[in-house]
Amino acid sequence: MGAKQKNSNPLYVVKGDQVEQASNFVDMLIKKFNLEPLIELMMNIFKTLLENVSSYPMFLIVKDFIDHVMGRLELFKKFSIA
Repeated sequence: MGAKQKNSNPLYVVKGDQVEQASNFVDMLIKKFNLEPLIELMMNIFKTLLENVSSYPMFLIVKDFIDHVMGRLELFKKFSIA
């Protein structure tokens, strides 16, 4: 079975009159709670922070911030319903 098997039980998100397929549980939560704009904003913040790193101390501050955010996401994942 070299070909990728199709998901036998796909996830769907219903938004009003639209139905969207979700690729996994996290994608389903993002679509269900309409978090796409927040995710895009966070990605832009990370990108801007990383583009402006010009010294090692600044890198450490940005790294600590990203680690803090990722730690919060880990807590969410740990205590979420999954």
